[in-house]
Amino acid sequence: MNKNFRKAIYICKYQIRQQLVSPRLWFLFFLFFIYFYLNEEGIRFFCKEADVKASPYIFPFLTNDWICQIFISGGFIWGISPMGSNDEENLFLKFRAGERTWNFGNCLAVLGIAIVYTTILFLLSFIVLLPNITISKEWGSIWKTLAMTDASQKYNIQLIIDRFIINRYTPAQAVSYSFGLQILCLGWLGLLMYFFNSKTKTMSGLYAAMIFVFLDIMLSNTFMEKLYPFSPVTLVQLRSYSMDYLKYGVTIGKSLVFYLIGIAVYIWGAVNISDIKHV
Repeated sequence: MNKNFRKAIYICKYQIRQQLVSPRLWFLFFLFFIYFYLNEEGIRFFCKEADVKASPYIFPFLTNDWICQIFISGGFIWGISPMGSNDEENLFLKFRAGERTWNFGNCLAVLGIAIVYTTILFLLSFIVLLPNITISKEWGSIWKTLAMTDASQKYNIQLIIDRFIINRYTPAQAVSYSFGLQILCLGWLGLLMYFFNSKTKTMSGLYAAMIFVFLDIMLSNTFMEKLYPFSPVTLVQLRSYSMDYLKYGVTIGKSLVFYLIGIAVYIWGAVNISDIKHV
């Protein structure tokens, strides 16, 4: 293994460890626990009233919800914004590894933290439904009833259980797509932020990433839906792959290309482009 690549992996592991012991990130997870608990309260009550347990596949509906998606994406950006800061230990590692290796290791860490972050949110999403959970390969009657009837209104369930997701995907497909797209979305946003932050030595990347977090709302409110294929938060929501969005050119394949090219470009830029000098 190349010596510089080994150094980059070490930096990646170091940054992931630093983030996972950061009060900033765990405060976020605490807030998400409360948010999910309150957001799923009506579902728990419905399960008790119907005396039927739900299958543990709520995650695709949470990532499909635009409000929840703003919290997930915006929270991630805020949580990792100190990545690569100029504290004493970071500066020492940067000096030992070299600028390019340092940046490459941090980019890998952004992707690693995106995976950990999404995994923890996935676990929290159904943990708060306990003990109203049953293991099943199917959607089950709870999700189908909430999607196909007015039960959500009767039980004051604000989360939209989209019938398109249930009709179009199996639970395994829906969870796989939503999980993978969420990681790619967070990686895209996180690397965009890191690229600008590292090159300008300011927090400009945080503001640039937050613009993309709210781009979905801006496009829908300004009737510029044709730009949906370039909105990372839009592409992570499974409702965006219905026939209504196909006319805008939104497909799973194109979304994967958008995310992967963006991630590759940001990593290349972070490693190879010189810092912007301030006058």
